[in-house]
Formats: sequence, C-alpha cells, structure tokens
Amino acid sequence: MWVGNVIFCPLLRITDERASQMGRAKMRSEELNREFLLVKDAAYSYAVSILHDPITAEDLTQDLYEKLWNRRLFIRQKGFRSLAMTAMRNMCMDTLRKRHRAYDEVEYEQASAEAYTPPDEEDMGKIVKGLIAQLPVKEREVIHLRDCEQMEFCDICEIMGTTEQAARMALSRARTKVKNELLKIMNYGL
Repeated sequence: MWVGNVIFCPLLRITDERASQMGRAKMRSEELNREFLLVKDAAYSYAVSILHDPITAEDLTQDLYEKLWNRRLFIRQKGFRSLAMTAMRNMCMDTLRKRHRAYDEVEYEQASAEAYTPPDEEDMGKIVKGLIAQLPVKEREVIHLRDCEQMEFCDICEIMGTTEQAARMALSRARTKVKNELLKIMNYGL
C-alpha cells in the first residue's frame, strides 16, 4: 500500500531514500514504462503461445504491468526482460492451473491419397504451428522463446528455471519432433 513515498508491508517499511541506501537502484515510473514497452509485445505473444487465447493473454499482459508497477522499487533494469518473461510464464501457468484443463490438441483432417496436393506456404505455417502446439509444454516453450522471440539460451534458462544444457536438449527434441511429423505429412499427406 502506497502512502506518499512509503510502501507499507507487514514486515518491511521502505522509503525511496531507504531503498537507495540499501543499494537497490529503484526503477522510476518513466524507466518502467520505457522498459515495459520494449517487452510487452514479446510477453503478449509468449502468453498467447502458452494459453492459445489472445483475450486472456491481453489481460495477463495488463496484470503483468500492474504487478511490475507495484514492485518498481525492487526492480533493477538489468535483467528486466527475463523478469517480465518469467513473471508472464508464471501467470500463464497459474491461469492454466485454475482452469484445470489440458492444452487443446489440434486435429487435422486426413486428406485422401488421390486428392493430395503439397501444402502452400500459408498452409505449411498452419501445419507447423499445429505441430508445435502438440509438443509437450517445456519443448513448446523453448521452441517459442528461441525461434519466435529470438531469445538467447541464458535468458531462456532464467525464464524456465532450467540449465542451458536442458534448454538446448529440449529445443533439439522439439525441432526433431516437428521435423519428423512434417516429413510424414509431406511424404504421406496425413
């Protein structure tokens, strides 16, 4: 709860001056706005990739901004992107737990062998997105963060709470699964 320039917590009372004395470089509102504007699109697309629901993803992006705003005295600029993406991931996982539902699996229509035509570029994109949606959660997250968001492995590890080796292995498995399924579709038209 804010009163003036003091935040009241049950166990902690910190003023702007006290935060700077404690060695915490507080983030001003302008800095928070600037940093969040750089991250919000990536956080939104990350939420959509996890939830498969753009409306809920928009809501979570707004909630993320509110949470970051409320904690801006404790946020440092270094690592802000990783912090925001980790918070978004946790919020998405909480939303999924609340719903008690599994990810929707994409069903494909099977084309007959005689009517098979190779998919065009647009259809190929839909097929790849569907294949990625069928991957296990960790692999789907890694492939999205690395290939869609163009994030480095150190940031991915920080967001997912894994080691770099585990993230690389999950990405390799994900790409292999997508490649094998795509080859099946291309070869057999399934």
